[in-house]
Amino acid sequence: MTETNLMPLHKILRGCKPMLLFILILSIAQQVSAQDYYYIRFTDKKNNHYSVDYPEAFLSARSIERRRLQHIPVTESDLPLTSTYTNAVTSLALRTVYHLKWDNAMLVQLSDNSATLLRQMPFIKSITRIPASGASTFHKQLDIADNTKSIPATPLDTSFYGASANQNAMIHINTLHQKGYWGDGVMLAVMDAGFINVQHNAFFQKVYDEGRLLYTHNYVFDTSYVYAYDSHGAETFSDIAANIPYKMVGTAPNAQFLLFVTEDVRSERIIEEYNWANAAELADSIGADVFSTSLGYTTFDNVDSIYNTTYATLNGHTTPIAIASNAAASKGILVINSAGNSGGDSWHYIATPADADSVVAVGAVRYDGTITGFSGRGPNSAGLLKPNVCAKGQAAAVVLTNGVLSTSNGTSFSCPIMAGAFACLRGAFPSAPNMLIVDAVQRSSNYFSNPNDDYGYGIPDFGLAFDYLKALYPTDTIAAMQSLVYPNPFTTSIRLTIAGLLNAPINVELFDLSGRKVWTTTLPPDTYTHDLIELTPPAYLALGAYILRINGSYKLKLIKQP
Repeated sequence: MTETNLMPLHKILRGCKPMLLFILILSIAQQVSAQDYYYIRFTDKKNNHYSVDYPEAFLSARSIERRRLQHIPVTESDLPLTSTYTNAVTSLALRTVYHLKWDNAMLVQLSDNSATLLRQMPFIKSITRIPASGASTFHKQLDIADNTKSIPATPLDTSFYGASANQNAMIHINTLHQKGYWGDGVMLAVMDAGFINVQHNAFFQKVYDEGRLLYTHNYVFDTSYVYAYDSHGAETFSDIAANIPYKMVGTAPNAQFLLFVTEDVRSERIIEEYNWANAAELADSIGADVFSTSLGYTTFDNVDSIYNTTYATLNGHTTPIAIASNAAASKGILVINSAGNSGGDSWHYIATPADADSVVAVGAVRYDGTITGFSGRGPNSAGLLKPNVCAKGQAAAVVLTNGVLSTSNGTSFSCPIMAGAFACLRGAFPSAPNMLIVDAVQRSSNYFSNPNDDYGYGIPDFGLAFDYLKALYPTDTIAAMQSLVYPNPFTTSIRLTIAGLLNAPINVELFDLSGRKVWTTTLPPDTYTHDLIELTPPAYLALGAYILRINGSYKLKLIKQP
C-alpha cells in the first residue's frame, strides 16, 4: 500500500560504500516517518475513469450482489478517486498512506511546504494536518481484563457450547443454529488491535483448514501480518469463531472472515479512526456482510487532543469513524460496535462510533441479564437511543492466545457475541435490508416496549427475530429443510448439507440472475452420502451470482469467483 515520491533507491545508492549504506537507508526512513500526515479532501470526482454503470471494475461480484439483493444502487461515493487529482497530490507527497473513496479523500505524508502548494489547487476541498509524532500520554485500556482465573479443562457447563453456553443461550442463537444457520456463506470483518497466535490456535483450526480466512491487513505496521502486537482481537474473535464442541463454540463459527488491525495500542491517535474507515471500504469492496468492532474513541493523546470527542460531537454523524460507519451501513452492511466501558466513570456515555446513527451499539450484561456498571450509557447527544441491544460482557468466555479457556469483562466481548448472531440471521435472510434485520433484532429484545439508556432495547431473542423476518420474507429462507453450503463464493465445486433428504433422486438446476437456466443435473440416490451433496458446475460458467434450485423448490444464492 505504501507509495513514495523519493528518487529510486538504486540510483541513490550507486557507488555508495557498504558502511554508508545502512546509514543512508536509515536517514531516508526517518525522513519519511518524521513528516506529518495530511488528510486531503477533494471537491468532486469529475473526469473519473470509472463509472457506476460498470461497478465490476472496482467492486467484487459479492459486493455488487449485496447491493442488488437490498436494492441499493452503486453511487458516486463507490467510485475510486479521480486519478488526475490523486496524481497531483502524490507528486508532492513523501508517502501515500491510503485513499478513502467514501469521503473523497486521501491520507498522505507531506512536508509543510508541499501542503502549502496543495492548498492552492482548485480541486482541493480541505487539508487537515495530523501530527506524525508525539509522546503518548493516554493509558489505553481496550477492555477490563479478567484473565486471572482460567476455566477448567473440562468446562463447568458440559453442553455442546461448553464455556460459551450461557452467553449463547442468553440471546437464543442456539435457535438459529438448530435451523442450520451457523454463519455459512456470510462474510464477517473484524477490526481490532491484534490477533496473536490465531493461526496456530486449535479453536480456530477449522477456519484455516476450510479456507475461510480470506484477507488480513495491519494498518499500524503496513503489512498483511496480523498475528502479533496484541491479544485483544484474538479474544474477541473467539466469541465468534471458536469451534471445539463441548469446550467452546462461538456464535458464527462457520462464517468467512477478514481480519484488520486498525488500532495502535501504543497510543490513542485520530489516525486510528481513518485506519478503520479505510478497512471498512476495503471490506465492503471484498463483499463483507457484517462488521464487528470492539473499539471506541473519546480522548486522544495530547498531540491529537484537538480531536477529542465531546458529548456534543457524539451526535451520530460527526467523528470520522461515525461517518465511515454510517457509510458502510448505507452499503447494506450490518455494523456492530461495542458501546464502550465508561458507564462507571465521569464520561459515563458510549464511545464513538457507537453513537453513529446506523451502528448497532452493544452494551454488556452479567450472566443473569442485569446491566454491568461499566457498560457505556446513552443516549447520543442527538437523543438517539443507545446502546441498541445488550449481550453478556461480564465474565464472558474467551479463548486466550495460548489456547486456554478463560473469561474477560467488557463490551469488547458482548459486541462479537452479537455480531456473530447477526451474521447467522443475515445468512437466513440474504435479501432483507440490513436495517430491517436490525429492527427485527430490536423488536425481539426484552425491553423493546420500554427501552432505556442502560439496556437500550435489551437482550435480543434471535429465534423471535427469525420468526418476525420469516413472516416478511417467507421464501427467503429454508422452510422444511436445513442447509449448510461451503464454499460460497465458490470456484469449481460446492458442498451442500441438507437435512431431511429422502432416499430419492435429486434434481439440481442452476439459473443466472435473468432467470435463464445454465445447468442442470440429476443425482441418483447412490451418488450422495447421507445428506451431503457435492456439485461441480461447468467450468465455463461466467463469474457472478447464480440461483441454485433443488427439487424444484429449495433455492440458494451462489456466487462464482476466480
